Amino acid sequence: MSANVDEVMGGEQRLVDQLCKDDEALFEKANKQNEEIEDEIKRSQPLVGKKLPISSLAEIYDANESFEYYQKAKELADMYGSLRRIRGDGNCFYRALLCAQLESLFTDENERKRFAAVCKGWRSRLMKLGFPEFTTGDFCDWFDELLDEIASGKRSEEATISSLNEDGPSNYYVTFFRLVTSGYLRENALLYEGFIEGGRNIEQFCRDEIEPMWKDCDHLGIIALTNAIQVSIRIEYMDRSAAPDGGRHYDFVVDGHSPRLFFLYRPGHYDVLYKK
Repeated sequence: MSANVDEVMGGEQRLVDQLCKDDEALFEKANKQNEEIEDEIKRSQPLVGKKLPISSLAEIYDANESFEYYQKAKELADMYGSLRRIRGDGNCFYRALLCAQLESLFTDENERKRFAAVCKGWRSRLMKLGFPEFTTGDFCDWFDELLDEIASGKRSEEATISSLNEDGPSNYYVTFFRLVTSGYLRENALLYEGFIEGGRNIEQFCRDEIEPMWKDCDHLGIIALTNAIQVSIRIEYMDRSAAPDGGRHYDFVVDGHSPRLFFLYRPGHYDVLYKK
């Protein structure tokens, strides 16, 4: 009897072991597939694409099957001359705004000085909010160096765009933008806390949704970032139901200034637009 019990228990253990091995194999296979997908995305989609004629947008949509999107693309062609595609990795809004703003610094000296002063001022503001000095200071250093090299002429526009396509530097710059977005929300917690869902406070929201990489930027994040760097922008919506007021575009206005940077929103994704 005891031998039979031992055999049954041994069989059950072997079954458990086999199931564990099967689970591990499936997990490893899924990870490998995810890595292959990520590698393919990296090969086919640069972090920051080259400028393309705006007509390339209409070519994506069929006039019969996607009439609303096709019509919007044709309307955009009347106002904009080109667009720049950004990789859809959860950082696309931050990276799109980063790219468009840095580009503008090469043709506007006053904006270059203003933007540098605002960004460099964020170091002390973040420290005052309790951000860890060592890591936060590192991201501030990277961004300060970028702005200094642009101001001195050491870094060209071409070199700047090139650096935005390098994972290391580009993600450091994006992280800086995420930190100042979080910082602005924390500084203005009383103003924005009522808009946060799920019973979270501003600190929890920032830790969950703003500071981690690969997290999409929502409406509140856009408001915070544009105010943090004091830049007014316009977002054109392919799908008007996604716009905050149901319109074709929405302006995020800071201190009453007209939008100076322009972006295209398609479901879950942002690209840069350039006026004619």
